[in-house]
Amino acid sequence: MAEEDPRQQVPAYVALVRIFAVVGMSAAAAFAIFFFIAAYWIYGLIALVCTLPFFFIMRLAEGTAEPHETNSE
Repeated sequence: MAEEDPRQQVPAYVALVRIFAVVGMSAAAAFAIFFFIAAYWIYGLIALVCTLPFFFIMRLAEGTAEPHETNSE
């Protein structure tokens, strides 16, 4: 019997959402670091909190693309 390939194709929209989310998170984190270095603590914390929506958007898109586990027994 042929062995199944463990890698699975991911829809194109998931790749685009990942790219968007990584760019957004890195930009927000860069602003946070910049503000922390400049001693603008409130702005730095706000920028740091702005990374969270990008993370959750990425997890949401990945969750919709994952195949649901089924018991084949």
